Amino acid sequence: MDVVEGLTPSTLAGIWFRGQSNASHQLTPGVLRNTTLTTDGRGQPIRKNQVVNASGSDVTGMNPERMLSEFKRQAQPFLERPLRNSFEWMFLAQHHGLPTRLLDWSTNALVALYFAASGAPSGIKNGGGEEACQEFLEGIEHRDDGFAVFVIDPGAINAIVCDVSDPIDVADEPERWAHYLRPAENTIAAYAPICVVAPHISARIRSQSGVFTLHGSNVHPLDWYDIIRPLITKVFIPYTSTNDVLNGLRKVGMTKGFIYPGLDSIAMDVRLAEAMRHEAEKEAYFAKVEKDAAREMRRRKRT
Repeated sequence: MDVVEGLTPSTLAGIWFRGQSNASHQLTPGVLRNTTLTTDGRGQPIRKNQVVNASGSDVTGMNPERMLSEFKRQAQPFLERPLRNSFEWMFLAQHHGLPTRLLDWSTNALVALYFAASGAPSGIKNGGGEEACQEFLEGIEHRDDGFAVFVIDPGAINAIVCDVSDPIDVADEPERWAHYLRPAENTIAAYAPICVVAPHISARIRSQSGVFTLHGSNVHPLDWYDIIRPLITKVFIPYTSTNDVLNGLRKVGMTKGFIYPGLDSIAMDVRLAEAMRHEAEKEAYFAKVEKDAAREMRRRKRT
């Protein structure tokens, strides 16, 4: 929170947060994470497992537009209300687990921290981690011994990419931003990611303060762009602090039940709280046994 409070956005759009449970991962939407090179930098077809070092290669992967179209076809009977356009469908699909070109962010720093910590290894002994933090600060950024919260300035990013200094409500202006629905057909106009807001079409989107980056025809991560990287802050937290962070979040009510309202989440929170209490009681019991044994040994020595 000290780091967050020290950040000042350059526009009135505020700042956004994203938590990732592995600090080595970059800012890539789910549908763009498993791509396969099909040509080399000169446009020549490549063989399977061929190593390509040059840039400018073509890639192939899952088709997000085809998946969204199929999702729309099958999901109609389950809608709570009619959706106005394909952008609203995209937001709904993303929150139900369909890979899209959207990458989730939040206006709530603690929501992002919860997502990062809740998916991180929690069995590592608390304490330590200073060496990992120091190495991170010295430039060893992509490491797998901690989790991370990314912070971006959405207004500044949009000002660079599309000359708009605010997050964009694409669902409210679907015609203006339609090139981001099929970016493969509009590679120049929809080249770089933009920062967008979603209508609150579900309780889940509302509770997570849901905002997104929407990636276009370029498959590279958000933190790949040299012009955007200065607008991204990465906060690294070693896995040795996972338990402390989760305990702190529970104290301020940041639980799964808060982020995902519903009976399943309540049951999960109750189970986790009881597991943590049982672990504490068990440690206290064995500590008492050791203390009593030591006291008895001292008594015998005196007698």
